[in-house]
Order: sequence, then structure tokens, then C-alpha cells
Amino acid sequence: MKNSEISFRLSATATWMAALGLVWHVAAGAQPSVPAVQAPSAGEARQSLSLKDFVNQLRVTNKAIRSKQAESRIAATGIERAEGAFQPMVNASAMRGRSLTKNTFEETLIREKQGVYDRTANDYSLGVSQLISTGAKVELKTSLSQFISNVNSQQPLRPDGAYDNRSQYGVTVTQPLLRDAGSQVTLARLDVAKLDASVADHTARDTEIGAVAEAAIAYHELTFAQHRVQAAHSRIRNAQRLLQEAQAMRRSGRLPDADVWEVENALGRYQAGLSEAQQLERERTNRLRTMLMTAVGKDAAGMTTVDGLPEVRQTVFKADDSLRTALQRREDFLMRKEQIERENVQLTYSRNQLLPRADLVASYGLGALEYSAREAFYASRAMDYPVWSLGMQMSFPLGRNKQGQADIEAAVVRREDAQLALQALEVQIANDIDTSLSMLRSAAENWQLWSEVHEREKKQLEAERRKFGAGRSDTREVLLREERVINSQLNVREQQLAFARAELLLEAAQGTLLDRFR
Repeated sequence: MKNSEISFRLSATATWMAALGLVWHVAAGAQPSVPAVQAPSAGEARQSLSLKDFVNQLRVTNKAIRSKQAESRIAATGIERAEGAFQPMVNASAMRGRSLTKNTFEETLIREKQGVYDRTANDYSLGVSQLISTGAKVELKTSLSQFISNVNSQQPLRPDGAYDNRSQYGVTVTQPLLRDAGSQVTLARLDVAKLDASVADHTARDTEIGAVAEAAIAYHELTFAQHRVQAAHSRIRNAQRLLQEAQAMRRSGRLPDADVWEVENALGRYQAGLSEAQQLERERTNRLRTMLMTAVGKDAAGMTTVDGLPEVRQTVFKADDSLRTALQRREDFLMRKEQIERENVQLTYSRNQLLPRADLVASYGLGALEYSAREAFYASRAMDYPVWSLGMQMSFPLGRNKQGQADIEAAVVRREDAQLALQALEVQIANDIDTSLSMLRSAAENWQLWSEVHEREKKQLEAERRKFGAGRSDTREVLLREERVINSQLNVREQQLAFARAELLLEAAQGTLLDRFR
């Protein structure tokens, strides 16, 4: 006997045995129902969870989302750090010192033949400096030096113990002319910090979209797993009723023991199928718990999905519109574009650093010298003693600027890599959208086909019942039709799941997934 024939006969036997139970079910006037998610049994605690509530909890508790959000907040602090370079700085100092210096021969004659010049001083200074966008550093400074030496302390007309007080007001401007010159270079660090913060923000939202898409798919998969559990329970109930009928027929001598054993074996297979379905449901439930960072306790409740599988919609999707939306909304695509912009800023800065340093330095100040510190700070006394300077200062390496050239080469390579990554992502987005649209069309077509099959199976089941009532059919055919109704309904549910998965993937590919959960 061929294997196909053996399989057919075993299947037919199991179908016939299950049909005996169905006969009793039909005779009692019960009508077959479309499988639905099984209600929890009495005393069983289960948590009801809608898709929106689940996603809202996920966005608050999920580790991956929270981690990327933390990285985004850390990157945002870089903006304040870069802005700190333009913050006015107060510089204050107070010094007391003494110096002993040997005089030259000429100084000895001038300083009343004293061999050592002894000077004691208290020096104070207070200034405010700030970097401006042109790259210039401006410093406003005032200082006071209180000093006395062994020369002027011995003057007969000098007040006893009086110090000389030298005051000075001044402003100094250092303006780079080549390296570090111009607002584009001066603001480069701030621009890079802003772009880094924006990139981190896009990355966080992209991670959130990915996590939400995975969670929504997992939610629908749990719903489908619960449908499978319900279908397994239905098969067991049918087999149990069939077993009761078979045992009654055996007691009346109308059925041999072998056929009763076949029913018992079928019931065992159905119970094993229920165990597998429940295990799958458990896995799907724990997957949702993991996403919510909820550990399973000893008496942890199960989960019941409130929202059923979404209905399939016959909608026409255009790839060009989806791609256009994706290039405007995809967080990772926007992030890649900003990375290119960042590398352009870095390249401009690196090219500027290749130039020699040439700074224009200008300063102007007023000073006074008095016995009294208060009088030394009178502007009228300082006006007659201006001090100014104007000049250039330069620095450059001898030979080729190796560090500058290396920085430029690295910046060019990083920009090329960022551009290549953007191009590759654009190709991936186009392919992802094409795949998602194809999945949507396939799921919609299959759903339509299986829906039609399911409707025909239900009509054939009703026709077979009428034939059975008229004595023109047997239990085997009735059971076969019943099983085919259940299986076709599960196939319809499976296509709903496939459509929901494809729709979520399309929205994720377009960057619009979070719109439905606002």
C-alpha cells in the first residue's frame, strides 16, 4: 500500500470519528460558530490589553527606547558645552611678591649706590574676556599694582610707609586673519554639536519606530496565537463528544474497539496540539512582557488582547508616493543627511586649520601713578598717559603641515562614507517599500481568496448537514466539512495577520508609524 493511500485512510478515519461527535452536536440543534478568541476560564486571572495601551506602555518602559532617549539628552548637552566658548569669562587675580635683583654698575650709581634692588608689591587685576563669532577675542582689563622698593622708600619727602599705586585700564583685541578666522570656522564646533544632537534625536525616534513596529506585530501574533488555542479547544470538545458517541456505540455492539481507540488517539493528538498552541501563546505573551520589561512572577497573569486582527482593506498604494513620503519622514534617512552636513562642516574646519596662524593684535590702555589707590583710578589722571600697541603674530610649521593634511584626508573619507551610507539607505528604503507593498497585495489577495473559500465551505457544510438529515450522507463527510470550515477560518485570520504585519512594515518604511499612536 502506498504512503499517500495510508495517509488518506488515517486522515479519513480520524475525520469519521470526529464526525460522530458532530452528529450529536447537530442533533442537539447547535450551530457551528466562527472561532473567536477564547475567554479566560473561571478563576484564571488575565490582563486585558489594547494595542494602543500596550504601545503607550512600551514607549515609556522599553529599554532600547529609553537608552536612545538618554543618548539624545546627553548629545543635547553638547550644544551648551559648545555655546560655553562664547560665554564671557571673568578673570581675577591677587598676588603679593618680593624680588631682589642685583643692580648693574649704572643702576648702582642711579640708585644711590645700592648693590641690590629690593621691591615688594601687591598686584591686583580684574578683566572680562569673550570670544565673538568672527574668531576675535576681546578682553577688557583693569589692574592695580601697589609697590615699594628700597630706593623710593628712603626718599625724605615721601610719606612714611606710602606705596606707589599704578593703575591701568585697557582693551585688547586679537583677531585671527587666516586660521580660526571667520564665523563659519568659529561656529563650527557649535554647528557640529547641534547636528550631533539632531542626529541623536533622529536615532532615538528611529529606534522608537522600530520597537513600536516590532511590538505591534508581536501583539497581533499573540492575538492569532489565542485564536489557535481557541480552535484547539474546539477540536478537543468535538473529539470528547465523539468519544462518548463511540463508546456508546461500542457498548451496543455497533462499533469495534479499534475504532474507539482511534477516537482516543485522535483526542490525544488534539490535546497535544492544544499544548503546543498554549506554549506558543505563552511565548508570545512573554515576548510582550520582555518588551515592557515586566518579569514573570510565580502567579503572573496571562494577557488577553482586546483588539482583534485588523480587517483587510482593498486600498491602492503607490510606490512613488510611499517613497516620497519616506524620504521626507524616515528618521534614519534624515539622520544620514545630517551626518553628511556634519562632515561638510568638519571638512571646512579642517581645511581652515591647514592655514598658518596670523593674528592681528591691538591694545589700548590708560594708566596713572599715585600714592593713593583711589586717586590712581581717576580717569582724569590717566588720560595723559595712554598706552597702545598694534601688531601681528604668526606661527606655522616648517615644511608640510602633516597634522592639517591628515585631518583633511580623514574628513574627506568620512564625508564619502556618509554619502555612500545615504545612497545605500535610499536603495534599501525603496526595496523595503516595494517588499511591503507586495506583501500587502499578496495578503489582500489571499485574504479575499480564503474568505471566498470559507464562505463556500460553510455553504457546503450546511448542504452536507441537510443530506445527512435526509440519510444521504455519513458522519465522516460532515466532520470533514466541519474541519474544513475551521481551517479555512484560521487561514482567513492568518491572512489578516499577514496584512497587519505588512501594513505596519510599510508605515515603518515610510516613517509614519507613530502617527497612528498619537
